[in-house]
Amino acid sequence: RRVCNYATAAIKQEAQYQIPTAARTDKTNPADHDHHDESKFYTIDPKTITSLFQMGGLPKPFTEQTQMFAETALMVRKPALEVIRGLKLADYQKPVIRYLLYGQTGSGKSLSLAHILHYAHNSKFILYHIPYVPIWLKYDRKEVNWSTTKNGLADIPLIAAQWLKHFKHQNEVLLNELNLTTSQDYVWSIRETTPKGTILNELITHGINRAKYACDCMDILLNELKAHCSNNKCKMLVAVDGFNAFFNEKTDLKTEDRVRVTPQQISMVQTGLSAVLSDWNNGAVVMVTSPRAALNTKRESHLPIYLCGRQGFEHIDPFIPVMVPELTTTEFNNMLDYYEEKRWLQKTGGRKELEFLTSRLPAELMARCASL
Repeated sequence: RRVCNYATAAIKQEAQYQIPTAARTDKTNPADHDHHDESKFYTIDPKTITSLFQMGGLPKPFTEQTQMFAETALMVRKPALEVIRGLKLADYQKPVIRYLLYGQTGSGKSLSLAHILHYAHNSKFILYHIPYVPIWLKYDRKEVNWSTTKNGLADIPLIAAQWLKHFKHQNEVLLNELNLTTSQDYVWSIRETTPKGTILNELITHGINRAKYACDCMDILLNELKAHCSNNKCKMLVAVDGFNAFFNEKTDLKTEDRVRVTPQQISMVQTGLSAVLSDWNNGAVVMVTSPRAALNTKRESHLPIYLCGRQGFEHIDPFIPVMVPELTTTEFNNMLDYYEEKRWLQKTGGRKELEFLTSRLPAELMARCASL
């Protein structure tokens, strides 16, 4: 009889459990987001995800989660709103404003950048997006050759060609609308030239098909876009995740003659550093620094001056620092409501324990709630 009573009580308790519903906003355009939408989720349609992030830009655990939940839901957070508001109010006739997102590992910096990229995409900005700098610098059987056009610098042609594919995928439609062209002749070899007036999509395609010239195409593309922006023909957002990796002391890369190169000796890095300079207008720069992008021996602090060093700090000064903190209590509870709504978590209990274990860091919470 006691067993039956316990079973009946358990059934009643189960019947009383109400599946929570996560707070969401109906505004799918980031340009419409404001402080009223803070801590709420908004859904990005699959077509936009394919256009923006098919070749990088979203953390792998988050991408896996979106596949399981069959939707891409981003939380609207204050740091992204702050940058988006700055982009709306900026005077684009003046030199570009530089924003730097920083914070602890796993605080949600890359997803805040994704929110900003979505806004820029909808607002007809050309995206010069470097998804994650450390990927360029890690050894993965990469072909590394000394540059034939930039003395003392090394090229990573296959990675440059891959990045050009990413750029083309994000911007091909907009570039066709704007019909931007090259401002001068570019001679690659005796038989290969890109004449003045060639549309930029053809320049990009040349770099993809002829990987040998991909690093030079990447640099030329940046210079052409800067010139077009300064002539009020287009707007551009430069977005760099893992920016502090540009200033690491070493890389895992070796040239064909077995010489290990530093980040500063890589032509693509010099192009990336040129992209964040304020020597152009009609655009903006958003960078992300992260301890994870630093060497293992330099992860004690998440502050930009520590991660970038004096050289990196001076390179981007002046800039607007935007800290991405851990989740607020409201954001934390709404994220757990989202997991329960998706039946990823079966019970409401354990929230205090999860808060203690994760320190309210979204990446850590995602890892703790991940599948076995």
